[in-house]
Amino acid sequence: MRGLLLVVFVNFIGVGALIPILPYAVIDVAGGSETTMALLMASFAISMFFGAPILGMISDRIGRRKVLYSSVLVSTIGHLIFALTTDLTIMFAARILAGIGAGNIGVIQAIITDRTEPEERAKWMGMLGAFIGFGFVAGPALGGLLSGLGGAVHMVPFLLASGLSFIGFVISLITVKETISSESTRRLPMAQRWQNFKSAGLAIFAVAAFLLNLSFAQIEVSFVLVLKDKLDFTSVHTGWFFTWIGVLIVIIQGGLISPVSKRITDIGATLLGAAFLCLGQFVTVITVQHDFSFLFSPVLTALFCTTLVCIGFAFANPTLSSAASKKTRTGQIGGALGLVSGCGSLGQVAGLLLAGPLYQMGGGMLTFGTGAFVSALLCIVTFWIILGDRKAQQ
Repeated sequence: MRGLLLVVFVNFIGVGALIPILPYAVIDVAGGSETTMALLMASFAISMFFGAPILGMISDRIGRRKVLYSSVLVSTIGHLIFALTTDLTIMFAARILAGIGAGNIGVIQAIITDRTEPEERAKWMGMLGAFIGFGFVAGPALGGLLSGLGGAVHMVPFLLASGLSFIGFVISLITVKETISSESTRRLPMAQRWQNFKSAGLAIFAVAAFLLNLSFAQIEVSFVLVLKDKLDFTSVHTGWFFTWIGVLIVIIQGGLISPVSKRITDIGATLLGAAFLCLGQFVTVITVQHDFSFLFSPVLTALFCTTLVCIGFAFANPTLSSAASKKTRTGQIGGALGLVSGCGSLGQVAGLLLAGPLYQMGGGMLTFGTGAFVSALLCIVTFWIILGDRKAQQ
């Protein structure tokens, strides 16, 4: 398990390093618009949508380890291509390739499910999120600091991402062990897999994953643009800002997920996170209206809003995955969790596609207002899952 978490850590340093860079790479270097930037980010997410269930089902058939290290190598190549180009078409192709590789998150969750007992699953899903957070602590800071080196603003950060992804490939090749035997793999028709998925009650989890990522996708586009337009942040400033997001994820998912989920159940913790997410985006609408001077200084106000939103996502994301894994049938774990993860990626696609045009039409107020509405829907869906579980226990 340590080797797996190390793979996640080094890969997400690379992913985190890209966050403060993309607006400047697309808008300032390649000459694209805010909507183009959102489309580029969406191309990565939609590739994950298709990649996650496919990689998950393949891992059910041929084993987790082969799929894991192969997908990490695909991401390595995608980051490298992006680093060496300033052409928007090639940028899109590179992000699609990297997104397919990043679809291995369902495989990683399946490995955790294979190796853990149900009562410990939220803890390890939280540890997965924490190591992602560790990557986001170091990644944005490194990306921002390295953006001024070399040629184009994105070259060195994306070379860093490619290099770290290759290290992840080597680590996965050497340390990650296979978690399923050849005897346990089954070749089920797609129709049968889908029927099992629905009968296990996982469809509603897929809807929740869609809404969660649809809401949080506003952060990836809107906060970067708001910080750039309202507070005149550079890529370095934005990098440090997103480092704080990583710190929050580490604190919550590394230390708080397990005790909270044991006290109020996994899906109860998901509802708590959804409520924080809704509150945070609603507060952000108000603060954007007052140019981030509504509560404290502009920077502290922005940090306060981000804290509320990230507390919500940090609680909701791993606990939703943990709750879904407990309803998954043996032999279909990779495909089922990949499909839930893929629906989350589809929500991210929708959020990214909407965020650019919404921002151009109404700025941060419209994008975060939309996010707050979607988060409210997530609260309703999560509460519906809780009611369904209570009825099933009676």
